[in-house]
Amino acid sequence: MAIDEVPLRRGKALAVLRSVTSLLAVASDERSLLQKVCAAVVDVAGYRCAWVGYLDPGQGALRAVAVWGSGRLADGRLDVVAVGGPSLAAALKTKVHLPVLDGSPACTRLPGAGGGPLAIIPLRNDSKPLGALLVQEGGTSALDEAELALLHEAGRILAYGIAALRSAAERARAEAELARIDRARRTLSAANRTLVRASAEQALLDELCRVCVEEGGYRDAWVAYLRHDEDKSVEVMAQFGVERAYLESLRCSWGPGASGRGAVGKAIRSGQPSVGRHIAEDPDLAPWRDEALRRGIAAVSAFPLRVDGAIIGTLGLHAADPDAFDAAEEALLSELADDLAFGIETLRTRARSREAEAAIKRLAEHDALTGLPNRWRLRKRLEDEIAAAKRTHRPLALLMLGIDQFQEVNETLGYEHGDRVLSEIAARLAGVEGDCEHIARMGEAEFAILLPDGDAASASRTARQILTTLLEPVEVGDVLLDAGGSIGIAVFPGHGTEPDVLIRRANVAMHQAREQGHGMALYTGGRDQECARRLALIGDLHRAIERNELRLYCQPKVRIAGGETCGAEALVRWDHPRLGLIQPGEFIALAERTGLIGPLTDWVMRAAFRQGYMWRDAGVRVPLAVNVSARDLRDPRLVERVSNLMATWGGEPDAVQFELTESALMHDPQGCLESMRRLKDLGIKLFIDDFGTGYSSLAYLQKFPVDAIKIDQSFVRDMLADTDSAVIVRSTIDLAHDLALEVVAEGVEDRLRWDLLAEEGCDIAQGYFVSEPFPADTYLAWRADAAAARVAG
Repeated sequence: MAIDEVPLRRGKALAVLRSVTSLLAVASDERSLLQKVCAAVVDVAGYRCAWVGYLDPGQGALRAVAVWGSGRLADGRLDVVAVGGPSLAAALKTKVHLPVLDGSPACTRLPGAGGGPLAIIPLRNDSKPLGALLVQEGGTSALDEAELALLHEAGRILAYGIAALRSAAERARAEAELARIDRARRTLSAANRTLVRASAEQALLDELCRVCVEEGGYRDAWVAYLRHDEDKSVEVMAQFGVERAYLESLRCSWGPGASGRGAVGKAIRSGQPSVGRHIAEDPDLAPWRDEALRRGIAAVSAFPLRVDGAIIGTLGLHAADPDAFDAAEEALLSELADDLAFGIETLRTRARSREAEAAIKRLAEHDALTGLPNRWRLRKRLEDEIAAAKRTHRPLALLMLGIDQFQEVNETLGYEHGDRVLSEIAARLAGVEGDCEHIARMGEAEFAILLPDGDAASASRTARQILTTLLEPVEVGDVLLDAGGSIGIAVFPGHGTEPDVLIRRANVAMHQAREQGHGMALYTGGRDQECARRLALIGDLHRAIERNELRLYCQPKVRIAGGETCGAEALVRWDHPRLGLIQPGEFIALAERTGLIGPLTDWVMRAAFRQGYMWRDAGVRVPLAVNVSARDLRDPRLVERVSNLMATWGGEPDAVQFELTESALMHDPQGCLESMRRLKDLGIKLFIDDFGTGYSSLAYLQKFPVDAIKIDQSFVRDMLADTDSAVIVRSTIDLAHDLALEVVAEGVEDRLRWDLLAEEGCDIAQGYFVSEPFPADTYLAWRADAAAARVAG
């Protein structure tokens, strides 16, 4: 080598070292780095050619991964004989050359045309051979030790960079795998919460698909059930993140044909997950490839759903990453599919159980022959309708139909023909009434018809319709049988206020109709005595009000949070000198129908204001709530009466409160609204009583100037056993609080209801758990005992 060539050649080697160092600083991809290094060796440093080969452990040879420049090295034509010796031939073709193994650089020459000096630079990582960097010089002079040392340093730095990139890539792969596993775990956890809460199969499928996409991060999710049709098709039951039309357009099948080679078909046929199938590479997915790639779908998996030991369909997932589904993720998603299948099986078992319970209940409550409700069911329905009629002060009617000479049909033609007659009569009754739940078979040849809003006149019209319908004979085989009958009518409340009483009296009327041959009869027995009793009570009640013979009772209200007394409800009791204690519901209802409700309310208000004064005089301030009827609210003198009582007895306006029943308010909301506003102007607190039993409009509830609502005791009483009642109580509390109203729960009879109301945030409780009603003049003693009990507790 000429002396003036030395600095130049060393400068080229130094340029290689600098280029490698600078390229490593910005490198993010191993193959790109190697290609750029080779290009820099030629284009920047000025060498003729650069070649990088990796050690192939399986073959013990070097495998070219990057090349740049010209000549035989760049062409890859490294002939064993022409290389110049067996050692280099082994390094390039067959066995690993010594420099690659021991880490020392070497220099040789490619013979023949273009066979300039060749530097073999080992690439090693922690003494482990990776491969070699081959650098060929275009001249003829051999590389000196300094130049070779610089190239060796460049190779060492390059090997370090390769190791660093591989480490980063491995770390990225590990992080991606952890992210996928975490995604699958999140999906499994959210899906399990869904399974616990699910009550219907379709809702479960819809929610689980949503969870897979929104919480699991998958591209989309769907559930398909297999069909046992000729094409062995599948039906999309639920999906999220993808249109149903697209899934249906795939025309997936679980048959052996081309449409069954997808993930869904494979999972159903094999009973095993079909996981991580790459859309772009899997030849079986070719029919769906173009549209899937256009939608950004790179991988698909399907997991079989096994219910009651049989495959019913699959859970399918699409992902945007072609490597989305690894082994760990597959295990978690398989568990998810198994959990979904278990949830489906559980819901179906529950549904079958409910169907069985419904069938048993139907058998217990319905007549097997006609399908109509039986006597027990009618009595329960009648009990409910009477309770509703009492609350809304409306009548109802009960008709009892007896088929004439039916026993003769059975005895003459046999029970089979008799059953046909009964079935035909049941169908005719349904045609007249419309609602079979209002019709019942009460005995062998007796039917009852309930008219929830019927009075005596409408009941008579319905009875005539039924008798007309029965005039046409019943055809049984070749025989025409007369289906005539007799109907008895009993009406609530005139003929009775209890289910058994109405049933008994309707039956009595039916026999009267049969005996008299009139076809129908309205119950009359005992009616005069009942009317006489009511008339007597009206006179007695009038005198009791005038002579101050009524007694004021009260029932305390306490705050649930602290247990302190916060008020009491004023109640009226009538101990009749001859008839004894008369239930408030009876004489109050009598007063409302006869115009005595105004005087009765006046008596209660006077007694309440007077009692409040006596309590204040004893140093106790507690508001006393008075019930006000709809008629009182419509009385233009109500506010004047209240103002006079306030002036007479003094005290603050909050000494007395008014409770207004929901049904009374909604009977005439506009008419009541003005009176309520005037009462509020006096500073009096207003409560809506029996809330939930009427038909409140939320618009009116927002307009009414009330301070609190009282949940009707029927809902509080049933809230432990009846889910609907519990929902109504909870919803009422939330609604009231949203409207800035307090909530009073009536009918709190025990600790369980108290505790449940406390959990729901109810403010005030009233009921036998607090105290039963007692004379108002004993309130102070009760209060002292209650306070002592709290201290002792």
